[in-house]
Amino acid sequence: MKVIVVANQKGGVGKSTIACNLAVAFSLERRKVLLIDTDIQESSLGFRAIREKNDIKAISITKPTIHKDIESFSNFDVVIVDAGGRDSAVFRSAIMAAYKGILIIPTLPSVYDVWATEDTLKILLDARAIVDIPAYLLLNQVIRANIVKEAEEAIRELAQQYNVGTLKTKIFSRVVYRNSIKEGKGVLEMDDVKAKEEMYSLVAELKSLVDLQ
Repeated sequence: MKVIVVANQKGGVGKSTIACNLAVAFSLERRKVLLIDTDIQESSLGFRAIREKNDIKAISITKPTIHKDIESFSNFDVVIVDAGGRDSAVFRSAIMAAYKGILIIPTLPSVYDVWATEDTLKILLDARAIVDIPAYLLLNQVIRANIVKEAEEAIRELAQQYNVGTLKTKIFSRVVYRNSIKEGKGVLEMDDVKAKEEMYSLVAELKSLVDLQ
């Protein structure tokens, strides 16, 4: 079992969209996938509810027991945790669960959004005092590649300061991400070639980082 935690305290960075698309991507590889929703808004559970295929299991955990419970899900190949925002015991428990795999921190491609991500990185530091947690920043909802240079520089500085990596894959802002979620699908099940390329790239990169072949 490998755990992928998708987390950021800042709202609106696309955590649930990334988490749900990863769940679909791994299920398409015929892996047993569990999607854990830690947010009271239950965005990921809502996605699972409208998904016609019965290929993804989804549960809600809104108590700070995720890092303790994670071992009990060893019958799954991949466990994806959609960690809601706000600094809380539940959020910190979700971060801790990444010791079984990897922590992905999506951020929007603006300097201000990257700076706001530092709050999550500080929580990561606290968690790392207890367990080893590999963590990577992911640029999400990119509009144009040529306007993210300042954000990329800010990400590099934070990555160095907090000893986290940066994913090579960038996820662009595409209508298909919103439309697919409303249909209970991942972009890999849609017709947008560019979005598919991005998701395949992200999945391949994560598989190499967590040794999931």
